[in-house]
Amino acid sequence: MLLCVCLFVVCGAYAQEAQPEKLAAWPKPADKDALLTAIEKVCKAGTEEMERSGRESVTAAGAAAVPLLLDRYGKERAEDARDRLQDVLIAQTDASMTRLLAARFEDKNELVRTFALWRVAAFPDAEVKAAADKAWAKVAKLGAKANADERYAAALCCASAGSLAGMEALWEATSAKWDKKQRELRAALNGVRCKEASEWALARIKGDDRKATVAALRMLAGCGIKEDAGRIKVLLSNEDNSIRVATINALRGMVDGDGPLEDISAFEAIETAKKWAGRI
Repeated sequence: MLLCVCLFVVCGAYAQEAQPEKLAAWPKPADKDALLTAIEKVCKAGTEEMERSGRESVTAAGAAAVPLLLDRYGKERAEDARDRLQDVLIAQTDASMTRLLAARFEDKNELVRTFALWRVAAFPDAEVKAAADKAWAKVAKLGAKANADERYAAALCCASAGSLAGMEALWEATSAKWDKKQRELRAALNGVRCKEASEWALARIKGDDRKATVAALRMLAGCGIKEDAGRIKVLLSNEDNSIRVATINALRGMVDGDGPLEDISAFEAIETAKKWAGRI
């Protein structure tokens, strides 16, 4: 439940909504054996009715089902079964569970660690920053040997919690996977909106590199601050429409905290750019 909007001056706490009450411990299931049977039905899904019955029972168990789901998810070898378990886990987890899920950042199972990091990133919580930074430090130490999904999830979680530790990985994702990951990237970068993050992204604008400039502007939409808006004003008149649109969307995020405009024509972009130029 959203109670209020609070402003903080620390990096990564820009206009974050009030945190919901956090669970201190996972509740115990009323019938563990029955819950394990329901989870198994979701995995096997021999018939639609079997899967539906399993999902309903797991849903009814609430938060108590999450630890058992995570354990089963980490052990499952069949990709289709893992996909079903992931769907259930997404539906079963929420912002009240961030502290408990953060304990799984150090799980022995790579799949569990990755899911926990990725899911917590969806619910900005500054209290998990230390755990997220620790998770990032471990994958960063592995270098090229690190699992790509876990590296990305750790970077995403760091930003969401207010840390710049994984910005390079987010830059890579913004450059290469924006179409598929833009919503979660924007959401996470909003958690680290501050002067330092703004400078980090501004430094990556390259006049002779369209791809780098667009990626930097996309990051600025999430992490850039209003005071730096004037520094990208010149790009509103760029002849490359992709740069013009990315600049408009960066300004929308930096100045008003608004989401991006999508699928606007070149003519609309030119007119919108003129309005922003007169405003900045």
